[in-house]
Amino acid sequence: MKQLPSPGQANAPRPAGRSKVLLPLVLGVVVAVSAFNVFSHRENRYERLASDVTRAIAANDMRPVEKEFNAIRRPQLEDRAKVGALSDFVNAEGKLKNVKEQTPPDAKSGTHRFVATFEKGQRAEDLAVDADGKIVDFHVTPLEAK
Repeated sequence: MKQLPSPGQANAPRPAGRSKVLLPLVLGVVVAVSAFNVFSHRENRYERLASDVTRAIAANDMRPVEKEFNAIRRPQLEDRAKVGALSDFVNAEGKLKNVKEQTPPDAKSGTHRFVATFEKGQRAEDLAVDADGKIVDFHVTPLEAK
């Protein structure tokens, strides 16, 4: 039969077995996750947009991003010859790894400059958005050597 603890034993300290090991482990995990979040690069809104457009170009299918384009520019996405040529140009560099914004501080409002890194090289990308955040221009060019 189990005995109930006497009133003096109910508040008795527990042996410090697991808590001595668990607390430093939990703190270590929290510190590691926090450091990763601070030091890792997260795509900003425009980097994500440029990445999505670049992937659509590489796939030769602009439908996934057509709503991101200004209504005036949207018909250009249906020009299969232009999109196909741009797709060949982008795919020559291999699979897209990442897109990083490198917009100069003195750039005109609404314009963004990126470096797209692929398996075999890099391309420059220029993105311009209107007041509603819709794409009015997107250009992919060879990356100029500095």
